[in-house]
Amino acid sequence: MYKRQVDSLVVTKLWTQTTSDLLFKGALIDASRVVWHGMIYVAPNAQKTDGYQANRNLVLSKNARADLIPGLEILADDVRCSHGATVGKIDPNEVFYLQTRGIPKIEAEKLIVEGFFDPIMQRIPFEGVRNRFQESIHKKMSSFLG
Repeated sequence: MYKRQVDSLVVTKLWTQTTSDLLFKGALIDASRVVWHGMIYVAPNAQKTDGYQANRNLVLSKNARADLIPGLEILADDVRCSHGATVGKIDPNEVFYLQTRGIPKIEAEKLIVEGFFDPIMQRIPFEGVRNRFQESIHKKMSSFLG
């Protein structure tokens, strides 16, 4: 979760048979804004390249905003590359579902945000690093939602 951030990422594929799988996630609070520009560039002789990039964002405040610009520049013939970008809010149906199970609204929203970040956490091989990220998310959500 961040206040203002501009990210630009270029993944350059120069050799044959390379693979990349990039997953970015963010949750925006208050008047946060993120501008993200991601580009996968595949050189002419980088055949058999497999590249994927995804950027997913949760907008948790009405004044928060995310602008995402994924891109592909492919100059080789035999490649598999794709990208995706989404921006959304917490689904009120998910909150309602958790509330019907006895979970208060604020706790339900915290659980949903923590679940949103779980695919990132699963990719972190170091438990200490993973725990620090989880603690940071929990702390920011607690200060934001109460």
